[in-house]
Amino acid sequence: MYLFVWLKRITWLVVFYFLLRFLFLFFNIKSFQFADAQQISYAFLYGLKFDLSAIFISNILFTIASLLPFKLIEKQSYQNFLKYIYWIPNIIFFWTNIADFEYYKFIGRRTIFEIFGIMGDVFAQSFSLLSSYWYLIVLWGIVSFLFVRFTPNKKQADVLPRFNLPVGIIVWLLAIGFTILFFRGGFQEKPLRINQAFEQHDNHLGNLTLNTTFTFLTTIDAKGTEKVSYFTDNKAVERLISRDRSSHFEKTTTPPNIVVIILESFGKEYMGYKNPYKGYTPFLDSLAKKSVFMENCFANGRESIIAMPSITAAIPQLIEEPFITSSYQSNKFVGLGTIMKQFGYTTSFFHGARNGSMGFEGFSQLAGFEKYYGINEYPKDKYKTDFDQNWGIFDEPYLEYFAQELTKEKNPFVGCVFTLSSHHPYPIPSKYKGRFPKGKAEIHESLGYTDLSLKHFFSEAAKQPWFANTLFIITADHTQFNTEPIYATPTGAYRVPLILFHADNAKLNEIKQKVDTLKVCQHTDILPTILDFLHISQNQVLPFGESIFAQNTGKAFQLNSGVFRFISKFPNHQSIEYLEMGIDGKAKFFDLKAKEIKVNDGEEKTFTEQIKAYIQFYRNGLIENSWSKN
Repeated sequence: MYLFVWLKRITWLVVFYFLLRFLFLFFNIKSFQFADAQQISYAFLYGLKFDLSAIFISNILFTIASLLPFKLIEKQSYQNFLKYIYWIPNIIFFWTNIADFEYYKFIGRRTIFEIFGIMGDVFAQSFSLLSSYWYLIVLWGIVSFLFVRFTPNKKQADVLPRFNLPVGIIVWLLAIGFTILFFRGGFQEKPLRINQAFEQHDNHLGNLTLNTTFTFLTTIDAKGTEKVSYFTDNKAVERLISRDRSSHFEKTTTPPNIVVIILESFGKEYMGYKNPYKGYTPFLDSLAKKSVFMENCFANGRESIIAMPSITAAIPQLIEEPFITSSYQSNKFVGLGTIMKQFGYTTSFFHGARNGSMGFEGFSQLAGFEKYYGINEYPKDKYKTDFDQNWGIFDEPYLEYFAQELTKEKNPFVGCVFTLSSHHPYPIPSKYKGRFPKGKAEIHESLGYTDLSLKHFFSEAAKQPWFANTLFIITADHTQFNTEPIYATPTGAYRVPLILFHADNAKLNEIKQKVDTLKVCQHTDILPTILDFLHISQNQVLPFGESIFAQNTGKAFQLNSGVFRFISKFPNHQSIEYLEMGIDGKAKFFDLKAKEIKVNDGEEKTFTEQIKAYIQFYRNGLIENSWSKN
């Protein structure tokens, strides 16, 4: 049994991955010039977890072959074979890491499997690249030589007596099990992901923590994208996606606080306000009546993980896979937390589920939030009574906790909270059983509970000193079941509430006077709306959103099963309509009842060109990691 030889060779790889990370730091030292020694050390230490993951998955064939419980492995010819299946894959992956020493400077992230999408460009420029970066080839040769020359060889002391066959099979299976365990990053619910490397709120440090082998292998089966070329002139794209970045409010001497409440699955359909039926949300209805209520707000998707980047970073979903789980999540972008920190705000994100659930913790860090509060941060003495036995903490105690924690924050602050009790299986505390209407769908009863929880939150918040100087923005991540015929349409399935409330009546009236509550808006409009209200420049925000105070009819984007949707009020039309278009550019136009309508050639060209421009900017910008340049 060659167990010790196998362990030595795995350890030898750990040494080389440490060396490659050090060289990556050396070649990109300017990117890390603002990091102190402690942060760099942490990146190296935490990077070991990603190194082991990469090493074990890229050497799974070597592991399987090295520990076979058969006499065959004792032959010299077989041992020579083992060396080659050890050397060849690892030397190839060494090159992917070394190539990133320079490529990182262009794209600002580690290389992912999507690189094959631009291999034509790489091959076309191969001679130019080799002449410019010949030293990387030399370095690769040196690293490979050292790796091969000093590879641990078997010594007689390392060779254990061959186990009998049953024991040998158990040892072999255990080794494979440990390989899977290390690849997953441990026993946690979700396997290790790229975004987990960004715990230090810095894209550069996250990329130092990662290694290219890991980012490459873990994105092989990811649903990436391909560049589109609807327009050859980038200036035409920029013109078509331009939006109103002006500020409609004056700067105040006392900066207001911002509280964003994202309600799980609270479709507009479930409200009574502005609907011809009672609904299930009496408190939200009463709040909407005295607030700014955007009647035509649309979610950018049907999943929580689509809402998170849309709301906090103005990133919709215009590829098949949500951005938060895509291979592009480490791309450069600027989120709400990052911007607000620049203006002296403290920022925090609350979600009462398990830390890491839905990728919210990692993404909140990428979006610049300084603090994340998950179930791990919830008071231990309350956990037993407040845990719903499913997802996390019931909404009522968690929203109360949210209000109390905000009171501890230094003003001004931005606090975001994501509820969860109205998520399947829709748990309700036993003391509230039978109190809320059962409704037509399983979710309806839990909506009543969360609505009551929201009422109690506002009662608690109203007692706090920060309440009077706070703008509350309330929306839902997405809709759930459609039981009302008027919402049983392609666009009805995306209608969510968007409510702006301020306790200061003068400020609330000013907000009401500046907005058209009938205009089309979407989740990606929330970030620029916040900045507009605070009189903060919107230049850092991606062009997929626009302040609701902009004087136009508004728009909303969606992508479902390969079909792009663009919702707006077309010029010379009295009602809101939408177009649907495939990636081939062929479009059809509909009213909100999903009845196909005719538009003239000029209107068709205007709106198809606009959605094409957004798609091209989005997709090509993902691949090139060029969003932040705009």
